[in-house]
Amino acid sequence: MTIPAYTLAGLAWLAAAVLLAWWAGAAGRRQTWAALAVFLAFTVVFDAVLTGLPIVTYGEAAIAGIRLGTTPVEDYLYGAALCLTAIAAYDAARGRRRSLR
Repeated sequence: MTIPAYTLAGLAWLAAAVLLAWWAGAAGRRQTWAALAVFLAFTVVFDAVLTGLPIVTYGEAAIAGIRLGTTPVEDYLYGAALCLTAIAAYDAARGRRRSLR
C-alpha cells in the first residue's frame, strides 16, 4: 500500500510540529494540549459541515481514505500541525525555548 503524497505531507508536518513544540518548550505544558484539543473539537464540527454538505471535496486518489465521519484524516493532521506550529512559534518568539545543552 502506498501512502498518498497529501497524507505523507500531513504526517511529516505533524511530526515536525511536535518536534518544534518540544524544542520551543510548548510540548511540556498542559495548555498546549488543551488548546490543541479545543482546536480539533472545532475542526470536527466545522469540517463535518464543509465536507458533509459538500462544500469541500477531495479526490480519493489524493487521500488515504480514512475518514472521521465525512472528513478525511488529513484535515486533522494538517490542523493539529498548524495549531502546534503556531503555539511553538509564539513560544520561540517569546524566548521560551528549551536550552539545547
